[in-house]
Amino acid sequence: MKKIANALVCVTLLGAAAAHAEGLSVGGSLASSRWKGDDIGGVSTDKSSTGGKLYGGYTFTPNFSLEAGYANLGKFESAAGSVKADGFYADAVGTLPLGNGFSALGRVGLFNGKLDSSLAGDERGTSYKVGAGVQYDFDKQLGIRGEWERYRFDALGTKSNADMVSVGLNYKF
Repeated sequence: MKKIANALVCVTLLGAAAAHAEGLSVGGSLASSRWKGDDIGGVSTDKSSTGGKLYGGYTFTPNFSLEAGYANLGKFESAAGSVKADGFYADAVGTLPLGNGFSALGRVGLFNGKLDSSLAGDERGTSYKVGAGVQYDFDKQLGIRGEWERYRFDALGTKSNADMVSVGLNYKF
């Protein structure tokens, strides 16, 4: 356990010592989600919900980083039951500096999602996700992000997407 703690301290210090454009980051967002596609368990669902995400990442160059995290897309209700959607993801993120602290973001990755239906049970599946957004950096460490992301669900006999629009903070070490 002590070796793991020491390794985490070393990684954190290396990230903090890296140049502004490179290093570790963490963040979190609050979101609004919308279900698109098939109904779950043969029952029409409320098409919108609230959720959020937490993530960590590493920036390798000013234009490329990797992020991994957990996304909760919310709970979609119907008269007969409900469906919860969440999962873990790993994304490659491209960044295009626009000037004056603004950057455009584009992302593509894998999502290991879980649908938990009160009618049809639960199932986990891996599929793709994509997204785009804008980030404004207040300073070298703290920024605010606005993003749209599409999560694909191929579980429980459904071919559906959940779109998530989020606003959150990003902190660079």
